[in-house]
Amino acid sequence: MKILVVADGHGAEIYAEVFKNGFKQLGHCVESFSWKEYFHHYQYANRYQTDGNKLKSFYYRFQNKFITGPAIAKINNDLLIRVNEFQPEMIFIYRGTHILPDTLQKAKKISPCQIYGYNNDDPFSPKYPKCLWRHFLAGVKEYDHLFCYRQHNIEDYSQLGYQSASLLRAYYTDERNHLVNTENSPYLCDVIFIGHFEDDGRDHCLLMLLKSNHNVKVYGTGWEKSSSYHQLVTLNGPIEPLYEDYNLALNSAKIAVVFLSKLNRDTYTRRCFEIPAAGALMLSEYTDDLNSMFEQGVDADYFDSANELIEKVSFYLNNDQALRDVSVKGNERLLRDGHEAMDRIKEVLSVYQSFKSKY
Repeated sequence: MKILVVADGHGAEIYAEVFKNGFKQLGHCVESFSWKEYFHHYQYANRYQTDGNKLKSFYYRFQNKFITGPAIAKINNDLLIRVNEFQPEMIFIYRGTHILPDTLQKAKKISPCQIYGYNNDDPFSPKYPKCLWRHFLAGVKEYDHLFCYRQHNIEDYSQLGYQSASLLRAYYTDERNHLVNTENSPYLCDVIFIGHFEDDGRDHCLLMLLKSNHNVKVYGTGWEKSSSYHQLVTLNGPIEPLYEDYNLALNSAKIAVVFLSKLNRDTYTRRCFEIPAAGALMLSEYTDDLNSMFEQGVDADYFDSANELIEKVSFYLNNDQALRDVSVKGNERLLRDGHEAMDRIKEVLSVYQSFKSKY
C-alpha cells in the first residue's frame, strides 16, 4: 500500500517519523510531506540581524503562529502536488494544524484514498489559543477516521457531529526505550523527573523532593517560568533537557515521577510507557485511566498531593523489595499488554482494512 505521512516535522523521532518507519517496516511504500521547511526563516531576531532579516523573521513567525498567509497557501498547494504525484491509498496526518479543509477535499478527488488524523495534543483544550486548531477542527468531517490520544476526545468529536473516532494511545519504542547497563552512568539517582514546566504545582512538589534527604534530579524545559526557579536551580543545578541520554537517565533512577499535562487534560502520558520500559518504578499523579493500565501498588504507584508524593518516595527507597517488585512487574505488564509503537501502527492498519472492506 502507498502511504503518505504528513506532519510539521518537529520531534520526528517520537512522532510522525515513528509511523513512517513502522509502515515501511511492515512492507508498505511510504513517502512523507513536512511543512517545517516552509518556515526556515522562522528564527528570533537578534542584534546581528539586519532590519530586513528581522522583518522576514516576523513575517514567517506571524504566519506560523496564526496559520494564515502565503506560506500556508503554499504548504497546502504543494501537498496537493505531492498527492497527485504519489497517488497514495492512505494519507496519515500527524497534528494537522496547517492543513486546510478544502485541501482534504481536493486530495480525495486527486487520489481516491483514506485520510486519517492523529496528534498527541488536545485540540479541544480551552488553554490553547483558538487560532491553533481552527483549520483542523473546521476540517474534521473531511477525515475518514480520527485517532484520539485521549479517551475524552472521542466524545469531543461526537459533539461536533463526528462519529468515526477511536482511541490510539501513546507508545514507547524498542529503539529508544529499553533496559541498559547503568554501571558507569552519570545520571545515577534515587528519583528523577524529566519533563516540561506547567504552572500546576509540579514545581512545588519537586521543590519538596529536592529538599528531602534523597538524591533527586530534575531535567526538562521551560522551568525558568516557575516562580520557584531559583530555588530549584540552587538545589538541583541547571535544569536542562535530555535528548540522547533520555533512556540512560531513566534507567539510572530507582523512581521516575510523572506529572500529567493540564494543558492537554491528560489522564496518562507517553512517559507512562517509557518509564516501565526503562525499568524504573513509575510514580505518577493518579487517574483511573492510568490505574487501569498499571495497577496501583502492583505495576506502578500514584500520588494525589505533594505530601503523598514524599511519603511514597520514602516508602520505596526504604523498602528495596517493594521497589524491585513494582519496577519488575511494571516492565512485565508493559510488555504483556503491548504498548510498543508497532502495536499502535498495526491498529491504524487494522482500521484501514476494516474501512476498505466496506467499500
